[in-house]
Amino acid sequence: MPSVIFRHLFGETAKTWLIITAVLVFLTLGIGLSRFIGDAAAGQVPVDTVATLAALSVVGNLDIVMPVSVLLAIMLVVGRLCRDNEMAALMAGGAGLAVIYRPFIALATLIALFAATMSIIVAPHAQRAMNRLGAETAANAVQSVTPGRFVSFDDGRISFYAESRDDQGRLHNVFVRVLHSQKGPDRQIIVTAATARQSVDEQHAVTLVLSDGWRYEGVPGQADYRVIRFDEHGVRLSPARAIQNDDYDAMSTLTLMHSDDLQAIYKWQTRISVPLSILILALIALPIGRVPPRAGRYGRVIVGILFFVVYLNLVRLSGQAIENGLLPPAIGEWWVHVVVLAIAIGLIARENGWPRRRRRRRGGAA
Repeated sequence: MPSVIFRHLFGETAKTWLIITAVLVFLTLGIGLSRFIGDAAAGQVPVDTVATLAALSVVGNLDIVMPVSVLLAIMLVVGRLCRDNEMAALMAGGAGLAVIYRPFIALATLIALFAATMSIIVAPHAQRAMNRLGAETAANAVQSVTPGRFVSFDDGRISFYAESRDDQGRLHNVFVRVLHSQKGPDRQIIVTAATARQSVDEQHAVTLVLSDGWRYEGVPGQADYRVIRFDEHGVRLSPARAIQNDDYDAMSTLTLMHSDDLQAIYKWQTRISVPLSILILALIALPIGRVPPRAGRYGRVIVGILFFVVYLNLVRLSGQAIENGLLPPAIGEWWVHVVVLAIAIGLIARENGWPRRRRRRRGGAA
């Protein structure tokens, strides 16, 4: 009988978890697509990289999707068992809470192992791939420009327009507007040129080389404009941007663990917190998910989500405290997991009647 119960509950929970995870991943993918489609429409990223960037961003968001999906899946299955009186029937048939809870813990363990692989190993690779795409996009900024449309570079400081592009990739009838912050907020530079081409140095800094044009520099509304006729002139579109393989999000977990930098410690503790939070939330979902037969269907689910939000924020705040030197790394984010684990164990022990049983034993001995 225990094997039948295990297969039944394991299968029900696995199906529920897959459905919830698919919905959350789809929503996350949709948010990423909308953001990168907007960047592509503004000419900031090539259109053919939108799907890749959105997929890579989903990998980075799994540290939130995986724990909450496990919490919701277990709570929904346990709640249904209680509402349909299946929980009472199983316990009346001799199945204790240990037998009933075993399939939930087994599934949570498998998901935690998968999440650990994604968070500790796959996520840094995904971040490095996004950095590489970003550097390549910056290096191909001019090639990605659509003739006949205004685009912006350098966080909106540079506005750019080209009428057409020939077969060699050169742009014709070019207009460039640059806000020159070093000479006052209202001072600007207007450059017009017959042709333009792109130049990229070893540090991936992009320069627009304009030929046969005019440069106008001054403050709008004033007559002290400087007018320069040039044969060739360069405008920096983006600063030097090497492929970032050394930022903390892209570093391997083993490299972070060998570093004494506080931000590196915060990053690797956050990665390890993902599988730990899945196991702890699975334990906390078991007692919270149990509801009376006539109770509301989603009342405890809301409580579980609020608990998850508080748990997640405490982990994030602890990580930021490590980064700012306000919390010793030895305490780090671990204290949050210990406190929540103690709460989960206390609720499960209460379900087993542990305090009442202990009082009865003391009364019998007396």
